[in-house]
Amino acid sequence: MKNTETILAAAAEWRQRCLLKEGSLFSERALWTRTNFEELRVLFVKRPEADSGPSFLEKLEKQLRSGSPDAKCLWAEMTWVYLLIANRQSRKPANKRKLIVDIWNWSGRDFQDAHPLLDDTVLRAGVVHVGQRYNQGWMEFRFFIISMLSWFSLEPDMRSEYVDRPWEFASWLDSTEFAEGSMFRHAILFLLFPDEFESIISGKAKKKIVTYLHDSAGVGTGNMVYVDKAILAIRKRIQQEYEDGFHFYARPVSELWQPSQADVWFRRRFSDAERVWLMNVGAGDRDLWPAWLERGIVTIGWGELGDLGRSQQDIQNELKSRGRGEKPSQRAHFLFNFGNEMKVGDIVIAVKGKKRLLGWGEVEGDYRYDSDASWEFTHNRTVAWRPCEEPVSIPERRRGISSKRLTDFTPHKLWVRFAFWDMDRPGDTTLPIYTVEDAHEDLFFSRARLERLVTSLKNGKNLILQGPPGTGKTFIARRIAWCVIGYADDDPIEMVQFHQSYAYEDFVQGFRPTKTGGFDLKDGVFHRFCQRARKKPGTPHVFIIDEINRGNLSRIFGELLMLIEADKRSEKYGLALTYSDDRFHVPENVHILGMMNTADRSLALVDYALRRRFAFETLEPAYGTAEFEEYLERNGTNPDLIRRISERMGELNEKIRKDNELGRGFEIGHSYFVPGEGEETSDTWYEHVVDTQIEPLLREYWFDSPTDVEATVARLKGNGAT
Repeated sequence: MKNTETILAAAAEWRQRCLLKEGSLFSERALWTRTNFEELRVLFVKRPEADSGPSFLEKLEKQLRSGSPDAKCLWAEMTWVYLLIANRQSRKPANKRKLIVDIWNWSGRDFQDAHPLLDDTVLRAGVVHVGQRYNQGWMEFRFFIISMLSWFSLEPDMRSEYVDRPWEFASWLDSTEFAEGSMFRHAILFLLFPDEFESIISGKAKKKIVTYLHDSAGVGTGNMVYVDKAILAIRKRIQQEYEDGFHFYARPVSELWQPSQADVWFRRRFSDAERVWLMNVGAGDRDLWPAWLERGIVTIGWGELGDLGRSQQDIQNELKSRGRGEKPSQRAHFLFNFGNEMKVGDIVIAVKGKKRLLGWGEVEGDYRYDSDASWEFTHNRTVAWRPCEEPVSIPERRRGISSKRLTDFTPHKLWVRFAFWDMDRPGDTTLPIYTVEDAHEDLFFSRARLERLVTSLKNGKNLILQGPPGTGKTFIARRIAWCVIGYADDDPIEMVQFHQSYAYEDFVQGFRPTKTGGFDLKDGVFHRFCQRARKKPGTPHVFIIDEINRGNLSRIFGELLMLIEADKRSEKYGLALTYSDDRFHVPENVHILGMMNTADRSLALVDYALRRRFAFETLEPAYGTAEFEEYLERNGTNPDLIRRISERMGELNEKIRKDNELGRGFEIGHSYFVPGEGEETSDTWYEHVVDTQIEPLLREYWFDSPTDVEATVARLKGNGAT
């Protein structure tokens, strides 16, 4: 896996210097000792509620304040180990380094500048995207301390044996207090024994992988060591097909144990299919598979019955009259499905009994009743078959499938994904799945609210994010779009910005001058986008409009103002466009996501035109919220500066809200104080933002009160009062 060599080499130094020699990563002292961990147990584990503060780091500083310099230096090194596995998207290298050095400085001891273990090449080489729970870390550090206290209570010879015996070490680690449910437990095992343990820190995810991917049914998941051994067996099996390696969280393997991904995979691969059918060629007296391949058809048998293009009850009555049981409802059901429910474009998977996959195909023809054919071929459909080179054995745990001739398997997408995994050749390199959980990272409102935004755009088709400047509308919009699409894929996304000169001809269709002096009819950006979306009806497409309130919407949309309504997305509502006689409609899979700055004074002029056709969601500044402050803390911002930002900007926004000429829509958002990649936060950085971004905005707001602006800026910078 990319980057693992760097962090594993660093972890090997930790193993040698600290776990075996009781030394130190950043000094020549003996820090990793039972005595020092016992001190941390008293200071931290035994006082979980002591000196509670507004942040984990502030609370920690108070808890360690009475501790020895060794205890504080040890915690800094523990932090290095703890964050080693976190990738740069979770914790930036500069912020990791600052946190480690700041904690070390609590000891009052000098720190070696430019230490190689704190180099960017090490700190940015993490391989796991850790979430908020891992970043907060209180329970994880409790486990860290107790497990290390237990470790250094062992005899040195026993420790030397354990570090060379992965499974015995894991069993020992799981026997320590607080190991159950710990994410850091998994991180330790990967860092020390990468050949045996995965870079996955979620026990629930590991158990799910085993449940879905292990060949044998009934593998227990109660013991995490058994789970890890089972995952190793799964890896060895899958690795045979992927010489260049794979990851359980990357496609296509992720689609085999995450049902939601299997459904998205099906929509992307088979955008024209309404259903997927399981056809059992071994359910009758003879093997029809060779004949199906030769003729390019699929058949259902039961040739003595008449045309199946009738009601299920009629078919059932005929079966009963022919002595096929008193209540032959199941047979009537699959015969009815073959004649009436199966459609052109549907997918058929051919199986032999419950043990073998033979191939798959796409239905290309409608149902045909051929009364002159032999009974096996009387009822048939044309199918473009793609047979397996050799029949593929179905693993034991997936053999609980129907033995009926025909079964609708549309609800069982995960089984279908497994089937195609077995039938396809390796090499699926499509994009990784994108979920609400992914999108929620570094957003400053609840996951429930994000889910509401995604649902609004999915179901209502049209959504506008409105809010003051700096509330992250553009940042959030793309994440919402990816959630709707199901992948972090920009191909089904188009983005434009409206302005006063934007017109129907730019957006929908119009005549454009040619080099020869004439005019050609050209489709606009939205018209072309709808054409793209029609070619992939199974893939959601999202059209993002920035500054939607700056354009003349009636002039830009024209007749499309009706066609974009959620209940008008079909051909029957198609209209002739202004410049052509062709009837046009907006496809069902097109979603429109607009963004609106509430500080724009033209908002009231367009609000009524949009209200009926769009859902509106207001984004607000996040100053003072736990999510915003935790984000700044994770990125190395000093707690005093975090409070300063939240308090001063909160006061300013309250003043703006109470201003009769401004109001809530003119508040100033938090994005101004979200540091960029590699940007370190400090008082100087804060004052620079105030001088270059906040002050010019305030001068625009209160253009007739320069003295008031100066006093407000002075208050923001801490050297004046409002």
